[in-house]
Amino acid sequence: MKKIIYMLSLLCSFLGACNDDSFLREKPEDFLTVDNAFLNINQFRTGVNQMYSQVRALYNNNDSRNDWVLMGIGLDVFTAPTPDTEVSQPEFNDWKKVNSSNSIASAWWHSGYSIIKNCNELLFQTENPNVVWNVKGEKEEIQAEIRFFRAFAYRCLANIFGGVPIVDKPVTEPRLDFVRVTRAEVYEFAIQDAEFAATYLPVKLTQDGRVVRATADHLLAELYLAYSDNGGTKSYDKAIEAASRVIDGKDGDYGLMKERFGQRKGEAGKNVYWDLFRMGNQNYLEAGNRECLWAIQFAYNTPGGTNKWDRPLFERHFWPNFWQKAKFGYDGVARDNTGRGVAFVRPTTYMIYDIWDNCGGDIRNSEVNIARKFYAPYVLKGGVEVKDYDTTYVTPVVLTDGTEIEVRLKPGDEIKKEWWTSASDTMTSYFPRFFKFGTDKHIDGKPDNGFVPDWYIFRVADTYLLRAEAYLKAGNKGGAVKDVNTVRERAKASLINENQLDIDYILDERARELLGEEQRFMTLSRMNMVYQRTKKYGRNVSAASIQEYNNLLPIPQSAIDSNLEAELRQNEVINSCFLPL
Repeated sequence: MKKIIYMLSLLCSFLGACNDDSFLREKPEDFLTVDNAFLNINQFRTGVNQMYSQVRALYNNNDSRNDWVLMGIGLDVFTAPTPDTEVSQPEFNDWKKVNSSNSIASAWWHSGYSIIKNCNELLFQTENPNVVWNVKGEKEEIQAEIRFFRAFAYRCLANIFGGVPIVDKPVTEPRLDFVRVTRAEVYEFAIQDAEFAATYLPVKLTQDGRVVRATADHLLAELYLAYSDNGGTKSYDKAIEAASRVIDGKDGDYGLMKERFGQRKGEAGKNVYWDLFRMGNQNYLEAGNRECLWAIQFAYNTPGGTNKWDRPLFERHFWPNFWQKAKFGYDGVARDNTGRGVAFVRPTTYMIYDIWDNCGGDIRNSEVNIARKFYAPYVLKGGVEVKDYDTTYVTPVVLTDGTEIEVRLKPGDEIKKEWWTSASDTMTSYFPRFFKFGTDKHIDGKPDNGFVPDWYIFRVADTYLLRAEAYLKAGNKGGAVKDVNTVRERAKASLINENQLDIDYILDERARELLGEEQRFMTLSRMNMVYQRTKKYGRNVSAASIQEYNNLLPIPQSAIDSNLEAELRQNEVINSCFLPL
């Protein structure tokens, strides 16, 4: 009892002595803020890692088709595989459902400005006089890396929404008065950041996944094109110069991979395009892949190695689910050589067939890269396929004309296309597997989570096609043809002449080469060709519903509603067209 009274008396005396306001004033000596957490180069590099993680989240954030919408769902290359018989189609299949409450638009808006927020705070801190810079040029190099990400974020926002508010410094108090600038002004701001990055980023890569000068020049080439096409000063020559610095070796030793390479290069019957997408082959340092300018880094069974789910979901989302069907010998058990696709995304007829007409020996269209055939499985014994085990799989099939047949298959027999007769067969189970999205040899043989590749954002084939676009728009058709043919020559495709080349051909070539790597919506939007290409090549439900104003996504209504002190204008529908700022 005495102890308690003594403690209470001591406490009262202590509190009674607290008559100075300074006692209650907080001094942040034992927790981190931007001001005290970033005071040397290593701390800044840790801060910049957040932007790498944020970009990775754009490719690994949802176990749904949402991550892939801007790769082309509802456009010319991909569709959500809802059968035509379904009256209610998902958004982007049905463009009439894409409105200001759209979750995809909102996610990209918030992701873009979240990256910009982090960049602005770090950039501001680089000017803090308390920061210790040990080597000349260290400050400019870290500023260049930060400004690259800010340029990348504004590039995405301008490509998706048109003109957006430019925020170029930290927001230290609540703001409700953001105002959009023109699309050209956003591209111009991004160009200034990217030009700084291309000047001060290092040429030499020291860690796979980091951006270097060649990465910045590739981004610059695209930004100059977008700026030129959307109200800015014509800068096609600058786009050519930026791309040429990558292609001609001024930014380092980069080029198209033309010979077999990487971990599975000894496997017969494969080719160099197939090699580009095998696990472990994406990186410059790790695999000697000179074509990689920037790849997102994923790591298997490693804390922080992915954003979610312990692996990226490319194979799961982009591959068909034939293994799930209890027919033709399959029993719902995924195998190492089948993958475990669930068919959230399906290529269009244009992507599967049309652009490969008259392709000749184009290796990108070979069976090892686009597997169009399906085969009855070998019998599993103890989890291992037994190639010489004799059995017969019997499957009843109703043909499209109503005829009922009994299909009898031995392991390894082809499952013929005329037996795929239901809507689910053709839409989700038996469409071609593009092998850049999956593998037949998973880590530890696990088809559920054993495909963990790094993923290209920029590679040199893209740089050639950007320069070809710039040459074409600058009036140098010969230069454009030469660059397109350089990409096609590596693919062993027939070469083209000037009479065959136009902007549609370049877009076709981009689809053949860069499917699932480029954000197709961004490419078509910066060219103002979303409507045109979807109307011409999109799946019927998308072609019927798309309008000219869908060249841009709507500004999220939540952003408009919260901006109470100024008008954050929506993309207006004028003459059936969003009027981009």
